[in-house]
Amino acid sequence: MTAAAGFGRTARLLLLGPLFYLPRAPWLGLLLLFLVALLTLLTQIGGVVLWLWLAVSDVLRRAAPGRLIGRRLAAVALFFPFYLGVSLLLVPPVAGAFGRVPLACWSDRGSDYGPLTRATCLTNRNYAAPTARAALDATAARLAVMAPVRRLVYLDAGFPFHAWFPMLPHLSHGDGRKIDVALLFVDPGSRRPLPGRARSPIGYGGYVPPAPDAPLPCAGIRSWRRWDFDWLQPLLPNLDLDVVALRGLLAALVASPRVARVFIEPHIGARLGMRHDKIRFQGCGAARHDDHIHIEFR
Repeated sequence: MTAAAGFGRTARLLLLGPLFYLPRAPWLGLLLLFLVALLTLLTQIGGVVLWLWLAVSDVLRRAAPGRLIGRRLAAVALFFPFYLGVSLLLVPPVAGAFGRVPLACWSDRGSDYGPLTRATCLTNRNYAAPTARAALDATAARLAVMAPVRRLVYLDAGFPFHAWFPMLPHLSHGDGRKIDVALLFVDPGSRRPLPGRARSPIGYGGYVPPAPDAPLPCAGIRSWRRWDFDWLQPLLPNLDLDVVALRGLLAALVASPRVARVFIEPHIGARLGMRHDKIRFQGCGAARHDDHIHIEFR
């Protein structure tokens, strides 16, 4: 292939992305279109990165020596460091122009808080408004003083760009002012605190079972958005709430003037003996909140 032909091919790939492959290899084009859509929904930027990578990898495949299959495998493997490079080096400064900043992640080990799983940062779901991050910093520092063995752990925050972009499966995490944090647990036998642990690997879906006499406003009400996941609960570890530390965390949240509302399931609030105007019930038409705490910042 001549240099001019190669340049033209790269330009078409840059413009068309997966559509370039549809006439030549329909199955590959459809697979790439699916991956672009999936990565966009999961990470916001992943689809754009894959689209660009198709052109970059085509140049590398033509320039690299060796058999075609080896060059294709190398192109697939190099996508991941390319994606990480864009996420870590390019996205944060650009997100700052949109009023978003990243929450503390693996690069900020001196922080009083961090993600439950590194996947939150790898998928760019750890962005928030600067005021929300400042309030979370202050809450985490206060929790560290009240319970030194504890560490605030967050789940999902928001994407780096645009309030209108949905962050599925959440209904309201688009504006950068909503952050989910994990509940705090102790070992049922030793009562030893379990920092950085939750009932499920991602924090969501591992519900705290209500006491027999607990208030259950959604009993008998079925909603596809509530997502009970009854089948999953027996497969998850049995952990007990750290009532004292969790009560201190909620107290720190409601005391912050930057916290507008805190959503938690009523039976959790009853167990903690916490009542406050900021502590709310999210309703039966939304996801359950006895696996995490949803915080809305001003």
